[in-house]
Amino acid sequence: MAGEGLENQLVFTLRHWCFWQSVHGPGTRGWPNGEILPFNQGNADVGFLPAMQRRRLSPLARAACAVAWRSHTEHGDMPSVFFSVHGESQYYFEMLEGMANAEPVSPSRFSQCVHNAIAGLSSVHSASYLPYVALAGGTEGLFSAFLEASGSLLEAPQVLLVCYDQALPEIYRSYLPDCRSTWALGMTLARAGEVGHQLRLTREPATDYRALSVADQGLPNMVQAIIAGQRRGSSRESGAIWHWRLDDV
Repeated sequence: MAGEGLENQLVFTLRHWCFWQSVHGPGTRGWPNGEILPFNQGNADVGFLPAMQRRRLSPLARAACAVAWRSHTEHGDMPSVFFSVHGESQYYFEMLEGMANAEPVSPSRFSQCVHNAIAGLSSVHSASYLPYVALAGGTEGLFSAFLEASGSLLEAPQVLLVCYDQALPEIYRSYLPDCRSTWALGMTLARAGEVGHQLRLTREPATDYRALSVADQGLPNMVQAIIAGQRRGSSRESGAIWHWRLDDV
């Protein structure tokens, strides 16, 4: 994190990024030092895991674990920040429906739908003993994960940021902005000023609270920019406007 005289600015060195999505996107070159993982018929490739572990993973967990594994392969073990707005919404909605019908709750299903389950599974898969945090979406949206990552970098040389979401159950879609695919983004971030591209995030207080528009396929604006190779842009969250810029080395 670096202030440069401004308390509302975060600066990171971007070492690596990778992205996966359950639908075919347009051909893009993306930001430097990264990759879009193979579509694989709409199922993220987790062939690095034993068959028993693969069967336990939901589509969302597969996506998040795939980008996390790829990031660990590139840069080794590191503290992690996992971020999702709604998490395993398909799982917990099914569980709530069962409870409404007086059906028993499956302990296994419950353990898989708590918000830190995916972070825990990824930690187990990579045999990591380093700390991780699992965040839910708030008024800062995706950028709350970068705030948490900047704190982690006060004690570690690099941190893994994993963001992921999926389509909500149909009943919720008239009330909330909705993602129309399953996707995951992994980013390896280091302290500002190291060798590599510099990612600058600046927060500007929002002056009103108009309803947010849903981005293409429900992807956050910054995620769209990363995979499209657009190195600057802005995103309006309910609490603030965030601007980002990726500078050359």
